[in-house]
Amino acid sequence: MKRVLVGMSGGIDSTATVRLLSEQGYAPIGVTLVLQDEQDGSPYAAAESAAAVARELGIPHETVDARREFTRSVLEPCWRELESGGTPNPCVFCNARVRFGMLARLADERGAEYIATGHYARIRRSAAGEWRIWRGADPVKDQSYFLHGLPLELLPRILFPLGAMRKTEIRELAKGWGLSNAEKSDSQDVCFADADGQYAEKLRLRFQGGCRPGVFVDESGRVLARHDGIHHYTIGQRRGLGFAAGERVKICAIDPVSGTITVSPRPEAVNARSVRSEDFRWHVTPLPLGAEVLAQVRYRQRPARATVAECRDGFLALEFSEPVFGVTRGQSLVVYRDDELLGGGTIAG
Repeated sequence: MKRVLVGMSGGIDSTATVRLLSEQGYAPIGVTLVLQDEQDGSPYAAAESAAAVARELGIPHETVDARREFTRSVLEPCWRELESGGTPNPCVFCNARVRFGMLARLADERGAEYIATGHYARIRRSAAGEWRIWRGADPVKDQSYFLHGLPLELLPRILFPLGAMRKTEIRELAKGWGLSNAEKSDSQDVCFADADGQYAEKLRLRFQGGCRPGVFVDESGRVLARHDGIHHYTIGQRRGLGFAAGERVKICAIDPVSGTITVSPRPEAVNARSVRSEDFRWHVTPLPLGAEVLAQVRYRQRPARATVAECRDGFLALEFSEPVFGVTRGQSLVVYRDDELLGGGTIAG
């Protein structure tokens, strides 16, 4: 029986992952990575929930303190991006730099051949026999966007049992199995966000970061109001600006040097015709100029048709067929061919 190390959060997805793998003949070992303290100040509330689920499933479970690595590889880089006017993608950082690498090391130490999580994505061989990431079958839950940074050498060892299923199927299976957390609501990036929405300011205080105040201006340069730091804002934002403009406006530009934030009522002001990444990594042979792809610049956004405008080592520039909303520095540019993930990187300013 092949051993598999399963990352467990205590939620329904990781629980269903354990149950499905058990039914497929694997021997799961549950592991919960503690990434940071929770709202009550305790680092182990989620781990205790996962341990209880593991007991219910009859599998071994352990808790591993990953707070130091998460702080160094995720939280601090996220603050640096916020400080310079970007909007970071913590889930991408975590998957690429912490979660999967740590699970693989733990699996090696415990003699497990595979690692698994409850992500809605698929890993399978391409026509050429190479391991690739593909979108999950559930278009609403697909999480491949967050996985473009995974070390490619780990792909043959990773199992995503939920990738070929829909969330509604998982909940029905959980009810049928009589799992105690079958009705538990989905988590919303609980390892990063917080209840009062002040994570940006909390990161600034934690890393003793600078605060770059400035002004809101309209497209003509007229000053509308002052703000107390660009780290609170992102491209496309229209709520929580702290002032009344007399019309619905959205942030269309952030100047990290002057601290000036430009807003506009025009929808097209927040749209972009192109995007570029300076740390792009292909999962396939780089595509030639003019090649057509599907590009995604935000998680909850439909992929847009685009063509390769420039491609060199670590750099990719695309031209969109139609303007795309909210291209934001610090978010991920992920490129697909149909459902196959071709590569990804961080959007440059």
